[in-house]
Amino acid sequence: MTTCLPSDTALRPNQTFRPAVSFLLRNKATDAPAGMLVTMNWEADAEATSIQDAHFMVIGTLPEYRNRGIAGALVEHALGGAAEEGYDRALLNVDSANPFGASGVFEKAGFTTTMQYVRWALEA
Repeated sequence: MTTCLPSDTALRPNQTFRPAVSFLLRNKATDAPAGMLVTMNWEADAEATSIQDAHFMVIGTLPEYRNRGIAGALVEHALGGAAEEGYDRALLNVDSANPFGASGVFEKAGFTTTMQYVRWALEA
């Protein structure tokens, strides 16, 4: 797995993005992307709570690579990276109706449900 971008803050316009714990997994044979995990952290939250959270904001696997353990491998790799970088915990959100089994991937990695919410929308 490779880190997405340099950690130099001058090179990343989004100051919440954490490249040291964000990863892009590529197919070794073709170098094509297979999956990715993007981690973010809000310094204001850390200052207010004294807890460094690694928020796994985007976790995705391209359709042709699903059901091969890629999402789980990305999560495990990111958890190790977050621990090495000094994060206190990892957080993520998942749609409970996700048709690709995301909840099972995260439960297998040790995540537990701590909050549930409903999103309301008004269709245009």
